[in-house]
Amino acid sequence: MNIDPPWDLIRSFLAVSRLGSLSAAARELGVSQPTLTRDIQALEITTKLNLFQRTTKGLHLTDAGQSLVEAATRMDDAADLFARQVSGLSLELTGTVRLSANEIVGIHLIPPALAAFREQHPHVQIELVISNQVSSLSKREADIALRMFRPSQPDLVAKRLPDMPLGFYAHRDYLQRHGIPANIEDFKNHTIIGYDENREFIEGAAQMGYTLRREDFPVRTDHLLAHMNLCRTGAGIIGTHVGLAQHWPELQRILEWVPLPALEFWIVCHSDVQFSSRIRALVQFLSAWFAEDPYRQAVF
Repeated sequence: MNIDPPWDLIRSFLAVSRLGSLSAAARELGVSQPTLTRDIQALEITTKLNLFQRTTKGLHLTDAGQSLVEAATRMDDAADLFARQVSGLSLELTGTVRLSANEIVGIHLIPPALAAFREQHPHVQIELVISNQVSSLSKREADIALRMFRPSQPDLVAKRLPDMPLGFYAHRDYLQRHGIPANIEDFKNHTIIGYDENREFIEGAAQMGYTLRREDFPVRTDHLLAHMNLCRTGAGIIGTHVGLAQHWPELQRILEWVPLPALEFWIVCHSDVQFSSRIRALVQFLSAWFAEDPYRQAVF
């Protein structure tokens, strides 16, 4: 028996299996919930399989449905690859490139680079995704990512850019009121501005031999720009980019006896970048732009 369900039905099945909700899957795919319901029903009729168990808490894969998820995922990956190759066949630099960066890079460092790139290539449209979460390049959440670590996925290509030195800073008024910490225990008694859910600060300190708990940070937020503005208003001590903090004369670098490792800086794209001239052009442009000093034309 030859069963050849259309790709649209399989895509709908995969979205529902991943999200466990018709409404959430419909929003992700940009279709109505009744349309998605019909797709699932049509796929079950075509395959003669019961793919989902319906409960008051949502949809759950049956054993039959679960056995098809891996194959559907491979088809989804292949469809993404096909779309990337098709979009890059044109030799003209036109179309859209989606670029992902964290708050510091996206707000302070990338804008002048993108402005210069579009002066050279005005027909290329840029979608800038600013997030401290890692975007999936394989799933086309972004075409290019600027990251603070080297990726381990074998299907990604990464180029290392200049490292970004880090340091501890506080407002001069804060230091006049509270003094400069002389050791790690003294440091813990100060107002340290730290992260809320992100554990990178705590884990990094542990690698250096220092034990810090979430409760050691009286002010917590996962937003990097909030860290900087809290520090600039005298709220406490932060660890941040030396290349940025030195632009604000009210901030004073402290605790230089703490050997903070520099942040690695990488530009990353999918290995099939050769199929897209516009993505390749932006990767090359940004690599050259940041080659000497990532902060040379930072905006504040």
